[in-house]
Formats: sequence, structure tokens, C-alpha cells
Amino acid sequence: MDLIKDFFLEANPNPERIGCPEERTLRALAEDRLPASHPARLHLASCSECFAEFRGFRGDWEYSRKVRRRIIGRAAVAASLILASGVGGWEYQRQRAEHDAAVQVAKSSVPVDAQVDLFNAGTLRGGDDGTNELQQVSLPASIVHLSVTLPRFSQSGRYEVLVSRDKAGSQVVANGFGDAEENSGKVGVKVTLDLRSAQSGAYFLATVRDADNGMYYYPLRIK
Repeated sequence: MDLIKDFFLEANPNPERIGCPEERTLRALAEDRLPASHPARLHLASCSECFAEFRGFRGDWEYSRKVRRRIIGRAAVAASLILASGVGGWEYQRQRAEHDAAVQVAKSSVPVDAQVDLFNAGTLRGGDDGTNELQQVSLPASIVHLSVTLPRFSQSGRYEVLVSRDKAGSQVVANGFGDAEENSGKVGVKVTLDLRSAQSGAYFLATVRDADNGMYYYPLRIK
């Protein structure tokens, strides 16, 4: 093949460049942008000068194609790595979020012991105006084993302790029952409250004694 090419480079000299096509035509031929039947392609066989230019354009074009393929190949590899990294990062974040959520659920499922001392608290009953409100009590959003020391002069008996969004106790979030007993001059009751579904925010902690059905409430914050 090289011998044939060398032959055409020398066999048909045309120093006057008679009938030669324009440079852009030769370049288009070299880059396969013209059909095989184009007249200029036949001219190459009879003009060594045009064939030499054609060979030069062809070499430049083939080299640039190799460079482009190499760049595209590297870009494709880089894109694949970036995509794999992105997918891996997303998968890591998803698994991390699931793990954190599972840990949070596990933590919230472990019962927490808490105490609330209302012995010296001024109680607020049903429609009171809030002038004697207790300093706010806080409880976690978990299952809570709650020990409540009831206000001074409270009596023993069956009590309901509930957490509500309103003072009337109509929007109950959690409640529990226990028998209040006197110990060392104070009356206390123990109940279990499931506060896992409660959102952080302000609530009311209320106590109700079965015997008189009176509700006393205190400000509460779920955290």
C-alpha cells in the first residue's frame, strides 16, 4: 500500500496545477465529507501535487480523530467514576439515614424514667386563668415511666395522668392510669406514657382523680 501511495506522489507531476480543485475540496475529500464519486477524487490519480496535499490533510484528520477518541474515552471513564461516586455517596447517605432512623426508633422504644414534682405547684383547674401556672415541665418523646408527686393536699386513689394539646384535655396525645399512694406526707402516682408520636412543642400535663373527676393541668414541653 505504501508503494502505491509513493507511486502517486511522484508519477503524475503537475507543477502548473492545471485543473486542480480548491484546498477546501481536497480537505473535504480527506475528511470523508464528499461522496466517493466526487470528480475531485478522480483528479487525485492524475496529480501528484494534489495527492500530496490530500495525504497531508488525511494524516491531520486521522490524528485529530485519535486525539478526540482518547479525550472522549477519558471523559467517559471520568464520568463513570463520578457517577459511581455519586451513586455510592447517595447510597451511603440513604443507608446512614436509615441507620439513624432505626437508632432513633430504637432509642425512643427504650423506656425512660422521669419524675415530676408538683407538690408545691399551684394547680390550674379547667377554666382557671393561668395565674398560678407551674414552671414548665419537660419530658422526652419516648415511652416514659413517670412518677408524679401530686400537689399538696392531694388524696390517694385512682388517677389518670394525660398529655394533651389543650387545657380541656380533648386533644389527648398519651395517657396512663395509676393508684396514688401516700408516702412521707406526700401523695404520688406512677404511670406509663407513650410519647413517641408526640412532636416537639408545648403541651399540658393533666391529672384527673376518679373520685371527683376534677382535672388539674400544668404546662409541659415535649423535647
